[in-house]
Amino acid sequence: MKKIVENLISDPNQCQIQNVDHNSNNNPNYDLIYQFDYIEKFFPDKKVCMFDIETTGLNAQCSFTYIIGINIKVNGIWQIIQLFNDDGESEPEIIREFQSIIKDYDVLVEFNGDRFDIPYIEKRMAFIEQKYHIRLTDNFDKIRNFDLMKIIRPYKFALGLPNIKQKTIEKYFGINRIDKYNGGELINIYLDYLTSGNERHKAMVLRHNRDDMEGMILLGPILAIEGLVDGRYQISDIKITRRNGNNPINNIFLEIILDLEFPLASEIDTSGYECKLWAKNNKAILTVPIKIDTLRYYYSECQRDGFEEKEGFFVSSLKDKMDKLPTYKECARKKECYYLLDDNFLGNKEFIMQYSIAIISQILQYKGR
Repeated sequence: MKKIVENLISDPNQCQIQNVDHNSNNNPNYDLIYQFDYIEKFFPDKKVCMFDIETTGLNAQCSFTYIIGINIKVNGIWQIIQLFNDDGESEPEIIREFQSIIKDYDVLVEFNGDRFDIPYIEKRMAFIEQKYHIRLTDNFDKIRNFDLMKIIRPYKFALGLPNIKQKTIEKYFGINRIDKYNGGELINIYLDYLTSGNERHKAMVLRHNRDDMEGMILLGPILAIEGLVDGRYQISDIKITRRNGNNPINNIFLEIILDLEFPLASEIDTSGYECKLWAKNNKAILTVPIKIDTLRYYYSECQRDGFEEKEGFFVSSLKDKMDKLPTYKECARKKECYYLLDDNFLGNKEFIMQYSIAIISQILQYKGR
């Protein structure tokens, strides 16, 4: 086993991951990406590490692990550790070393690790113990797993992502890595290294994994999107606005202006359920259409129990109806519910906060249906 320890290069011009377009408004400068390292802020008072593996196949029964990459912070600087199976026989050693490292951490950040990396390592551990009678300690159940792919998957449509591969998401945040080979292509290069000792091939597989580990650090903006969905912001203003249109009654909107805790790396401009979300840097505006109508508040689900009518401004409750305020309908049969924009709504900051979280979550998970 070879253990390679290296600090993340602090000079972005020396790094293998480079900016796509320094002049594009959609792509932040590479050196600014370091401002979006939100790991410590997102997990306060927690020790966090990241990991990614390289394997000779997808089936753990007939392949093995040849690199485990780990990111940890040492004195405030990200350090990349690569555990390299340099002889084809060191898999038990690199797994044991990896498990020894993570036992001291609280959160394990990965990308598609819940579905592949973690199950793969666990299957290989079981195989190694059964075949070679080598005892390996499994520390996965002692650490919280946090899969970045699972976090961003629900927002794929709203963000306009063609897929949720790591390189695709990096490009969305303005990062273009220099990497000529994918993991599958590197398997033969690694196997050739085992037989030939070709140092160039060794450098190629280690470089690919290191780029994956650098890229994982630079996926910090995913946490900013998740922070927006989680309500990690302050409401700075609430107002009713009018838009130009043929019918002014149908062009009145509730605007909720937000100050974000985690500034975004890329602008968000999306809509769903007739609502709109725009966000850039540390600002966001949530726009909800207002319905001017006379609606009914039903005393129960049974129409015969009676109702009362209210005329005024209403906003949709969408799917996540909250019971803290009464909801109104056009008639008992209708599923659509609305909140009345009165003092009970506009004067309740806690309710508006919960309402904005629910609306933003639904907009970002909207799939166009």
